[in-house]
Amino acid sequence: MSFFTDIFSGGASSLVTAVGDAIDKNVTSDEERKELDNEIGKATMQYELQMAALGLQETQAYLGDTASARDNQSRVQESEHASWLAKNVHPILAFAIIGLTFFMYWYIAFSKESSTMLMAPNSPMKDIVIYILGALTTVATQVVSYFFGSSSGSADKSKALNSALAKKS
Repeated sequence: MSFFTDIFSGGASSLVTAVGDAIDKNVTSDEERKELDNEIGKATMQYELQMAALGLQETQAYLGDTASARDNQSRVQESEHASWLAKNVHPILAFAIIGLTFFMYWYIAFSKESSTMLMAPNSPMKDIVIYILGALTTVATQVVSYFFGSSSGSADKSKALNSALAKKS
């Protein structure tokens, strides 16, 4: 769900349990217990509703930020006054990142130095090379997701929009 929900959901159940235990010690009749149980149930539902609203706000802010960045890029591309570099910096960087990533993969897989020096079992460079490959892979994945979309991102967006529309209805 969201960062806030993960943090507070565990705390809510323990809080309700602690309050319930305290009430059991201080309330004597069954009618009073039922009334307090109803109040605790209402408070729990209100809490869950607020956590869901916070999660929705977080998702909306994330999607708004993404839309804003893409709108900004579109305005630059359509501008008559933007320089060639301003219009092409994103594709150039994307091409460089993807190219560097594939070059590193090729170099690790096929170069002679790779097996003897870089990726040797006791090589001090081995951890550095693995770290660089991990970082490049992550950035390359983000580049591809930006230019071609990401199925998981699209699924998350669809799910968030559908739940937002369902709650408004």
